[in-house]
Amino acid sequence: MFKFFSNESEWDIFKSVIHSCEAIYTKSKKEQKLADKICNSIWNDNTYTRPDFITNDMMIEMFEVDDIVAKKKGRENPQRKADARALREVERLIQQFPEGTFADDLKIIAHGDTRYNPKSDNFIPDDSVSHHNYRAYLSNFQRICQKHLNSVEAYRKNYPNKKLGFLIVDDSTFYITRKQFQTNPISTKEAFLDYPFFDKNFMNLFITSKVDFVMWAFNNKYFYTSEFPHGEASPFPTVALISKDNYYTKYSKYFDVNSMVSLEE
Repeated sequence: MFKFFSNESEWDIFKSVIHSCEAIYTKSKKEQKLADKICNSIWNDNTYTRPDFITNDMMIEMFEVDDIVAKKKGRENPQRKADARALREVERLIQQFPEGTFADDLKIIAHGDTRYNPKSDNFIPDDSVSHHNYRAYLSNFQRICQKHLNSVEAYRKNYPNKKLGFLIVDDSTFYITRKQFQTNPISTKEAFLDYPFFDKNFMNLFITSKVDFVMWAFNNKYFYTSEFPHGEASPFPTVALISKDNYYTKYSKYFDVNSMVSLEE
């Protein structure tokens, strides 16, 4: 995982991704060469001006996406709201201990339950589809990605001679087709081709863009097998690097949004 603690900074998350070079999936020697360069370059935190991170000849803008069913055009994300509430509660409990009990650089993991209603202090049952689904995944991605695409000209104005990349930190669950879900077993190749960078619904945003490459870091995609029922040994990459030459490949297609189901069902 690249996002583990609740109080990690963007810089912390970025370094975690960059330090996972051995796990980066590339489709060509050219992309592998670029991946090596990205991982071995000296990066600087530029989050105070944008884009987020820069080297002498590259720049990366980072953003996060998930598959949570959000409200008010993404302004109200129930999972993040629950996580923030859980973090506040943990911090409140920590303050009740004598000073010096915990280290100053204490890292906190706080994951909230969206079913909990703090006003009534009880749990409201729901189903997983109403919490997260592929349509919400795509909608969240399109909204957030387009927002950053709208700023590409500004990034290039600030740094006209640098290659521009987007780093997507993806908190969504693993999706396969409903037909595959009902098939036992599903091959790893079939499941791999269900990754979002093969879905033109996602990648068509980049086709006419001035983004030179995309790094896609998967923070929450677990693939379950009989040998590893908790998804602890996934055969799939945790990071993919896609250059503009490969935004579409022979395996790319428009996925049927309504047929995609989460392995968290």
